[in-house]
Amino acid sequence: MTIEVDGKVKASGLAIMGGTFDPVHNGHLRTAVEILDRFRFSGLTLIPCFQPVHKSRPSLLPRQRLEMVKLAVSGDARLSVDSREMDREGPSYTVDTLRDIRAEIGPDQPLVMVLGMDSFLSLPMWLRWQELIRYAHLLVVSRPGWEPDFVSELSTFCENYRAKSSHELQCAPSGRIWFETLTPLAISSSMIRALAYKNESIAYLLPEPVQAYIEQHQLYR
Repeated sequence: MTIEVDGKVKASGLAIMGGTFDPVHNGHLRTAVEILDRFRFSGLTLIPCFQPVHKSRPSLLPRQRLEMVKLAVSGDARLSVDSREMDREGPSYTVDTLRDIRAEIGPDQPLVMVLGMDSFLSLPMWLRWQELIRYAHLLVVSRPGWEPDFVSELSTFCENYRAKSSHELQCAPSGRIWFETLTPLAISSSMIRALAYKNESIAYLLPEPVQAYIEQHQLYR
């Protein structure tokens, strides 16, 4: 729950953000730090998936993607990396990851999964997707002015669990959905891969250590 110390809100709750990160870029990181600034979570953990279930196989080896994420967050103490899906190998099912994290942090600490609207709209295709809310809150990031149409089962899901205020994400361990509007950077992993393949500059699209790693190992060529 949110705690006040000397009139100030003390950071609480753990946020997580999964993804292929092929490669991780400044759009991912900007979303992460903006979420931390707005919500005062105690930290945000990036969880690279080993093998996405609903996307094509990543271009790089898992260890390469994991190393780039570690390099990307090395300059911000609020950001960390969790390699559990890499260590587990096989298809990366979010429900298993959330269940494991909940078991580790205990029943009382708020756990918040950050995901984009595109991912949220695809939830009905995820394994045991309706169980996710048992383990964590869902913080859905959307673009300004975007009003998506929810399929009926997702609409009912939202009606049942939608929070009335963002404060609820830090007043309970799990069980709420909150939609937050951010203005995303117009950067994508596919854009970076395409530029690297054509031997064009990828500078300023991703952290310098990640750029150096890609260029050193001649990735995406």
